[in-house]
Amino acid sequence: MKARVLTKLQQAARDDMLRLVYFDAAGISASPPVQRGWSPIGKPHSIVPQPHCKRSVLGALDFGANQLRHQSYKESIKRPTVVQFLDQTAQESDSSKMTVVVLDNTKIHHYIDQETLNRWLVDHRMVLFYLPTYSPELNKIEILWKHAKYHWRRFVTWTKETIDTEIEKLFTGYGSKSEIRFS
Repeated sequence: MKARVLTKLQQAARDDMLRLVYFDAAGISASPPVQRGWSPIGKPHSIVPQPHCKRSVLGALDFGANQLRHQSYKESIKRPTVVQFLDQTAQESDSSKMTVVVLDNTKIHHYIDQETLNRWLVDHRMVLFYLPTYSPELNKIEILWKHAKYHWRRFVTWTKETIDTEIEKLFTGYGSKSEIRFS
C-alpha cells in the first residue's frame, strides 16, 4: 500500500505539486569497498586499511529537483542530529508547496517530539512519511549511497587528512559530475 502512495507522491513531485525528499544516513569508510581487484603478476593485491577513519553522512535527496543536500559527521549520528538536519531541510522548503520527507524505520528517525512535528507542518508544510520495515528498495537515496560508494568514488584509500575533502567532493559533485535519473 505504501509503495502505491509513494508512486503517487513521485508523480506529484514530477508535476511540481509537492516537494518529495528521500532522507537517510550512510557510513563512509576511508578504505574503498573492494568487490574485486588486480595486481601485477607475481605481486600480492594489497590496500592499506584506515579502520579508524570513517564518517557518517546524512542526506536529503529532492526527488523532483534531483538535488542532494548532505552533511558529514565524525561521530555516530544520534536523534538530535537527525532533527537538526530535518529542521534545516524544512527551513529550505518552499512554503507554497507541501514537503514530504520519506525515511526508513531506523530508531533515530522516530520519537521526534510532537511540538517539532507540528512546527514543521504549520510553519513549513513538511510531514514525515515512514516506509515499511525492511524496504530499502523504496528509498531512492539508498540507490545514491550505493553509486557513491561503489561507482563514483575514486578507488584510493583516503587518509584522516583527506577523507572530509573527498566526501565533500563526492557528494557536492552530485548533479554535475554524477547523477541518477529516476524516471
